[in-house]
Amino acid sequence: MARVFLLNPPSPEPVRTPLLAFGYLAAALERAGHAVALLDASASHALTDPEGIEQTIAAFAPDLVGLHIKTLHVQPAYALARRLSQRWPLCAGGPHPTVVPIEPLAHGFRYSLRGEGDETLCELADALDGRRRFDTIPGLLFLCSDGAMKINPPRNFILDLDSLASPLSALHHFDPTWYGAAQPIPYGGLLSSRGCPAACTFCSNDVTGRRFRYRSAQSVAEEVRALHEQYGAQAFVFFDDSFAVGRRRMEELGEALARVGRIGWSCTAHPAHLDPATLRHMKRAGCGGIDIGMESADPERLLCIGKGVTVERVYQVIDWCREAGLHIVVNLMFGWPEETPRELERAIAFLERAGQAGALFNARGVLVPYPGTPIYEQNHSRYGFTEWWLREAPLTYTPFPTEWSQSEVLRAYAEDAALHRNYFRHPREVRTLIAEALRQKAERTYEQLLGPKKMSVPAAGAR
Repeated sequence: MARVFLLNPPSPEPVRTPLLAFGYLAAALERAGHAVALLDASASHALTDPEGIEQTIAAFAPDLVGLHIKTLHVQPAYALARRLSQRWPLCAGGPHPTVVPIEPLAHGFRYSLRGEGDETLCELADALDGRRRFDTIPGLLFLCSDGAMKINPPRNFILDLDSLASPLSALHHFDPTWYGAAQPIPYGGLLSSRGCPAACTFCSNDVTGRRFRYRSAQSVAEEVRALHEQYGAQAFVFFDDSFAVGRRRMEELGEALARVGRIGWSCTAHPAHLDPATLRHMKRAGCGGIDIGMESADPERLLCIGKGVTVERVYQVIDWCREAGLHIVVNLMFGWPEETPRELERAIAFLERAGQAGALFNARGVLVPYPGTPIYEQNHSRYGFTEWWLREAPLTYTPFPTEWSQSEVLRAYAEDAALHRNYFRHPREVRTLIAEALRQKAERTYEQLLGPKKMSVPAAGAR
């Protein structure tokens, strides 16, 4: 039996519910016969100082410490890793090591995991326990005792999601006081599927893959029922990359969720997968709102980024959602390479028309060229932002609203740190229009949430 400590490093954007990914990993490790402890140091009330974190880990006496690494917060995570690596072997997992798996090995980590970690981490624990050879573990990169690097072949994506250990069995590892609660609280959402069949140029499919895989409707409904009966959950979010794939699947899932009872939920879906019948199924099953990815209101840009949707289709979906009694949040992004004033003017016109039709909009939205995406690979040398996550100061966003007041919506929605980074060297005219588009999103969303009164928003300006 190996002893594995899972650490979600401190984050400038605190979370309010347990990390679902750690729930899956902890449940998988325990089912495989290994001992687990964890610390969600990104929670709003959790321990965050390096010395305290080190003492907490030491009390468990682990054989391995695994860190969840995100691109935006990689610098402080690497700094913490260098400290911890003096005492324990470290393993990097999560979205960032998946797309740049070699990089963590130069920053204090002995092991790096690509892709889904449910099976890979268990096999790594088996190897630490002497029951498996390290070079037989797909998806693992590691440093040998002589310092040489070994890169194992990638691991296939997990096809039978119903075979995974339930993350609910690992909820007891999350101290509710980390999240400011007196009683155990559930994850903020759940997964009914993994993978996204889309091929958008601003997104990396390496993390969950383009092959769409889904759980049975019965297993999802059972998890929802357990969340309600054991933890009193009244509402939750589906964390699926693309929830509404497959009309028959949506019918079966909708029927199963409807039988659970009146529990509200929301999801993210591609507008091409939504139609009036599907939306009615979702509404009857308890859906209250849908977050759709549109990204641009310019037809040519939509083709360029591989979004697979038209502006007209999005307008249709907004109308269908209104007719079905569903809230809809439209995701728009700004700051594309060589984005023109005309594109942004179209976006601002879309915001007005869609807002009048009842749509809300996402916070922030200025494009960040993440590693592993076509947009990064095609542009980083040209614009000089190669490995920006290591060379530049961390990109720090203001926290999301703590209340739906005018000032809080403005602060969280109309201010975007990525605008001032100006990755794609946009001229002042374009940056000023981006700032105006952000302001419009904030104003339209506030109007939908809290009434028709206009926000008094100062000009954001471009820097």
